[in-house]
Amino acid sequence: MRSIVIAGFLCSLLALAGCAPGTASTSPPAAEPTAADASPAAAKDSAKKIELVIGDEKKFAEMLANHKGKIVLVDLWATWCGPCVEQFPHTVATHEKYKDQGLATIAVSFDFLMDEPKVREFLAKNQADFDNLLSNYDDVSQAVGEAFQFEALPELRLYDRTGKLRHEWTSKPEDLEQRIEELLAEKGE
Repeated sequence: MRSIVIAGFLCSLLALAGCAPGTASTSPPAAEPTAADASPAAAKDSAKKIELVIGDEKKFAEMLANHKGKIVLVDLWATWCGPCVEQFPHTVATHEKYKDQGLATIAVSFDFLMDEPKVREFLAKNQADFDNLLSNYDDVSQAVGEAFQFEALPELRLYDRTGKLRHEWTSKPEDLEQRIEELLAEKGE
């Protein structure tokens, strides 16, 4: 009984503080319903459009470089991270709002490789039709945090047109759209 109470306490702390590398649980919270939940056919059609690449920090750097000349929003997340799941629909909405103005989006999942089907399903339900990467490290450890240069999930990053990291947030950013608009207004090189 004592271990159950301690486990419950630790889960509560994670929910309040974000999800740090090495603290993954195996049971993800339920995702918010989206338009894709309305019909199985819609989810299936959406899943066809969603691409998920498995790779490491080098693959992430390559994806980032492919968007040189654009503003890039990066969402570091996992399905087992409650704050990540809660924030992800905002990433999708931000992508939809600004993609035609020069914003590219990359989502990097730190789920376990065996959970790839769960990640794909989550991405399809949220209609995440942008670049999606699943870390091939197959764990969430300090080494993974160092490789991808993060301390806790979720983390949002915003890169300018040259690929320079300009802003990052470890909690829900109140000024994300303002920062995107500022970067979009800057002259590109």
